[in-house]
Amino acid sequence: MPLFSRRRIQSMLDDISNQVEPKHFIGRLNDKRFEVAIPAEAELGLVWATAKLGEFESEPDWFSEMGRKPEGISGELVPGYETVFDVKAISDRVMPSQVGMRKISRKFGEQANRIKKRSANALDYFFFERKDHRNPKNHRTVYAPVNYEPTDHAISLLREFLESEPEIGESVDIVDGEMAVRVTWKPDVFPQFNYRSSIVREVFDLSENHIAKALQEKVKQLKSQNFQGLRGVLLADVGCATLGRFEGMDPLRRSCSGRDIIQHFLDAPSRNLDFVCVFSAQEERSIMQSVNRYWQVSVCVRSGLNLPMNGLERLAEMLPKPNFTSYALEHLHEQRLFHEQSRGWYLGCNMTTENDGLRIKFSARALHEFLAGRIDGERLRDSLIKGTGAFEYQLRNGRTIQSAKIIPGGIDEDDDYIEFQFGADAAASAFSDEAEDE
Repeated sequence: MPLFSRRRIQSMLDDISNQVEPKHFIGRLNDKRFEVAIPAEAELGLVWATAKLGEFESEPDWFSEMGRKPEGISGELVPGYETVFDVKAISDRVMPSQVGMRKISRKFGEQANRIKKRSANALDYFFFERKDHRNPKNHRTVYAPVNYEPTDHAISLLREFLESEPEIGESVDIVDGEMAVRVTWKPDVFPQFNYRSSIVREVFDLSENHIAKALQEKVKQLKSQNFQGLRGVLLADVGCATLGRFEGMDPLRRSCSGRDIIQHFLDAPSRNLDFVCVFSAQEERSIMQSVNRYWQVSVCVRSGLNLPMNGLERLAEMLPKPNFTSYALEHLHEQRLFHEQSRGWYLGCNMTTENDGLRIKFSARALHEFLAGRIDGERLRDSLIKGTGAFEYQLRNGRTIQSAKIIPGGIDEDDDYIEFQFGADAAASAFSDEAEDE
């Protein structure tokens, strides 16, 4: 899975099975839709980590007479306070600009296929932006209305373009009222990700945005006359630019930061919410290009309330490192790269020379898929960094595989190593006279 390995997810399900029914998550984890599966994965991780802290009660029936069930109640999330909490995963897929671009590209694709069969798979859409310096809410927006329907004028422009037999890279600009897009002929475009624009996914209003809307939903979920402790929300960034760059994207402060939005929400009258903790998968690269992925954890507390943070800090430490950052989750999931029957995620090859000969470690999953006929020999060799030279060298010098063993990759890898050790073998060597050699 994009956030955690399949092994880790199954381990989490097993660990909390005596407190939370696994079916609460499994159906959603298997869903093809990004907006269902990835939030379930993030939710599972945070519920599992909270349960590991101790003093955890899942979805208490007594919490609300209205039948509302929060994710759980913890005595360790904020030490010294009984705390009810809920989890929400947020992505930018629900932003009007993203919804509009997605819908319009699909509608033009349908029209394109009517004009010329299978032509939709060769169309790339770049939506133009407009700037409104007088209205901060619309400082930068996309010409992609959510409710746009292609007019006869737009369809005729598209038809003329497709019937002209365009060359690769040729394009046509279609401007139709509040919609403006450049359609480019690019064979082999992935149809689910064939739209883009030049704008950064910024928020320009503290109250009217998808983050505040999500928090308002959770306030209703946490409302109860039967509970007198703290109320908090754990937010997971699964593709939300504003949460990923929590302190802000614009140094001129024209757009709202994640901290600004959440603090404004907490401090508004009658919110009845005490804190929000944001978890965002990030990565950093060293000079040697090694990648370290980690959870960026940010906490906002209602003004005037002083809470110990060590429980939330321990929660963050409990979470396994993410496999990918929030920006990659949507693309990876919608390509079905983490289905149980998809090709495996292979561990890399490693070669070491020791006194007793050469040792080579490589992906056990890749070897298994080769033997099962799912990949060919070239694909297997690619997983060995085209390591045929090392194997050929061993044979040419009279050494063959003397032993093989499996080295577990661990719970956070969906692969293991198989290690070969090479040694001298008369089967691959010229005959010799040992006495003469002495």
